[in-house]
Amino acid sequence: MNNQVKGLIYYYAQDMKHQVKIFWLILITITVATSIMAYFLMDVADSQFFWAFPFATYTNVAIIAFQSVKKDIPFGLKMGAIRKNIFLSYMYFFFGYSLFIAVAGNTLQLIFERLLNLFGITNYIFGHPAMLLSDTWLTRTVIDTFVMFFLMALLFIIGLIFYHFGLLGGRITLGVLLVVTMYGLFEGWLIEAFVNLIPDVSMLTFVTIFLIGIGLYLISYLFIRRVTVVRKV
Repeated sequence: MNNQVKGLIYYYAQDMKHQVKIFWLILITITVATSIMAYFLMDVADSQFFWAFPFATYTNVAIIAFQSVKKDIPFGLKMGAIRKNIFLSYMYFFFGYSLFIAVAGNTLQLIFERLLNLFGITNYIFGHPAMLLSDTWLTRTVIDTFVMFFLMALLFIIGLIFYHFGLLGGRITLGVLLVVTMYGLFEGWLIEAFVNLIPDVSMLTFVTIFLIGIGLYLISYLFIRRVTVVRKV
């Protein structure tokens, strides 16, 4: 890893520091507030609270990846960064950020789970995709890292499409994805594939998702190598 790549990664991390602090503050506040509500409603029949950190963390990384295109790439180019180093820096950053969020999120969930047990709050349930496998801290962290890297790579490419082709090109791409998804739902093959996948979920499933994410990110180089400081969005 050369100095320019290190410098870009440092810039990405510093640029989003404030945003990350706000994200964790909101996430912790919501979890504390709903935990307090669960405590006071324990005596109410059938009162249960369900909360899943991945809903928040997956959304966060997707937004970060999409916004980074129009916010950080022009700055890097103006500072003299070469496109190959921009490509490498985002690859390291996406994996590092995914791992950081996974470790922090699952550690926070573990702390809350122990606090809930300490106060005897039994009607608050944390959900996670790892519940389909062995629901341990390590399993949750690995799954989250793999899935979040995939989401960051996917939204990064979508962001690059908007950057290169403007709102029209981006909306056409999203429209095509929506049409394919709706067609799959109406025809039933998408639902059938999902139903058949659930009983057969294994760690290999999430490894495959991670590998797809790597493939998507490699494709992004086709856009990055032609990127300019002039964007259409």
